Amino acid sequence: MIEAIMKIHTTSSSVTFECGDAAMIGNGEFRASSGKVNGFILYADTLRYENGAKLSRDEQEHLKRLYQRFALDHEDFIDWDI
Repeated sequence: MIEAIMKIHTTSSSVTFECGDAAMIGNGEFRASSGKVNGFILYADTLRYENGAKLSRDEQEHLKRLYQRFALDHEDFIDWDI
């Protein structure tokens, strides 16, 4: 099981979580408030490994917990729809 998120990369429609030897990719869109971008909405049903395999519900929840730990030391910008 993945133990930590090392880096996160985003584009206008996707986010990639680098976790050591594995990477997970999900689709979404930027979130805005008062005319300014203030985050990214991640659609959990699009989460998949780099090889295309979908994440299970448990793996999605685990990734979300890892993200919450990651966000303690980094700016929080993802809204999860899980």
